[in-house]
Amino acid sequence: MIFNGSQLEESMEKFYYKATQCLCSSLQLEESLQSYFDYIKEFLPIDGIYLNIYRPDFSDIQFIAQVDEHQSSTLDKRIPISNEMCAALQDLDRPIIRIINDIELDTVTQFVAPQVIPEIKSVILLRMLSGNTHLGIVGFYAKQAGVFRPRHVDMLEPHMQTFSLITAFNLKGRNLLRENKVLAEQNQTLKRTLNISNGVVGAHSGLKLVMRQVESIAKLNTTVLMLGETGCGKEVIANAIHELSLRANKPFITVNCGAIPESLIDSELFGYEKGAFTGAESRKAGYFEQANGGTIFLDEIGELPLSVQVRLLRVLQNSTITRVGGHDCVQLDIRVIAATHRNLKAMVSTGEFREDLWYRLAIFPIEIPSLRQRRADIPLLVQHFIEMLSAKFNQDQLPRVAPEQLSILNQYHWPGNVRELSNVLERAMIQHPKGPLNFDFMMPSEEADQKEKTRETIIVDPSHATDKLVPLETMIRKYIEHALRVTGGKLYGPGGAAQLLDINPNTMRSKMKKLGIC
Repeated sequence: MIFNGSQLEESMEKFYYKATQCLCSSLQLEESLQSYFDYIKEFLPIDGIYLNIYRPDFSDIQFIAQVDEHQSSTLDKRIPISNEMCAALQDLDRPIIRIINDIELDTVTQFVAPQVIPEIKSVILLRMLSGNTHLGIVGFYAKQAGVFRPRHVDMLEPHMQTFSLITAFNLKGRNLLRENKVLAEQNQTLKRTLNISNGVVGAHSGLKLVMRQVESIAKLNTTVLMLGETGCGKEVIANAIHELSLRANKPFITVNCGAIPESLIDSELFGYEKGAFTGAESRKAGYFEQANGGTIFLDEIGELPLSVQVRLLRVLQNSTITRVGGHDCVQLDIRVIAATHRNLKAMVSTGEFREDLWYRLAIFPIEIPSLRQRRADIPLLVQHFIEMLSAKFNQDQLPRVAPEQLSILNQYHWPGNVRELSNVLERAMIQHPKGPLNFDFMMPSEEADQKEKTRETIIVDPSHATDKLVPLETMIRKYIEHALRVTGGKLYGPGGAAQLLDINPNTMRSKMKKLGIC
């Protein structure tokens, strides 16, 4: 059939449109390549397509995908190349698209392509660019030599930008555009980190008893209540329970009960129906529905209002919820793990927490020790966080910690527990990214220490006070801070600061918030 100029242009536009549709037909690279190949093979004498990227930092070429008559698949085949070949690939005059009807005429292609496709004889190479970045090439190959013509190039060249976009998207999803050195370091991190089980540092030392409890309860559906100070790692342990359970491949939803405004708690936890209130334009699934089939972790459960505690009790008893504005019960298959740093038993006696809910939650309590109670884990945690932060900051090597600096960390009382340790290490690495890390900022100066002791004396024993008085709020703040130091940061429960000061824990918490005490 002979086409005039307008017919040929229309035919090319139709080919481009349909081919682009095929390339964009799936988020999976191998599926979109298969669809594309099935279409264009009717118009071009090709036996297959391959994609590879050139990695100058590693002096190699990495094949990432291939499609032919038999299959379409993603690859991870890396072929080292010589310095001369690297220089040839970096030549600015290297064409964007070209025909090689005999691969022996191109040194790089002759060396690289047959290692993945032994039958290749001729190829059209289409360079993929993202801005000024050379991503790699698309190879349209044939098992016979001399089959390609300039008209084939004209048909494929408009697809260059589309190939570049889908390849860059796929590489981003596969993390291949990152520095492979960082990925290698992260892999080494997993191997080097000692005493780690299911992501829990100290699983065989300071948290040994906790992990025994985790292993014994993980595969059951029993509700778990975790107790421990803020920042001691309750969410990490909850995640370990989920990962060891039969629900590991199902959702793990984390909810901070203290961070949801009271007016929104019902709609956030249980969802709502369309029209339930102004702005409810469609039905929304709450956290419990989102976790259906899996695990929901209710952190800071002691912060829930009594009205919500009633509805939570119903979930635990019947495994059902009712959306806000709805009437029908929604059946759930869900496991509940709760956590708190508060003394729920004491809150039951003061009427702040429902007794029936307490008994439902406390079927299997797990107490997470504070960092002060497992100081042997501090070196392990230091190494763990240094490795994590080094990857985060893209550092080439891990900074060193001198023994005397590690001693400072060991002697500190850690009121903020593991979370505070992580923050301290991040601060140190920001200040000294190449090391050695210095933690002298955690040691008060002699002058500041002396002033602090003087203030404590005035507050603890008013008989030693001078004629110079301080504001009442300042005295209260310092008195509470002193009590927290005496109790090692413990706020609630036996031996806690609230008990020491003979004050209701909630009243003390309110005062701390008002006075800006963290």
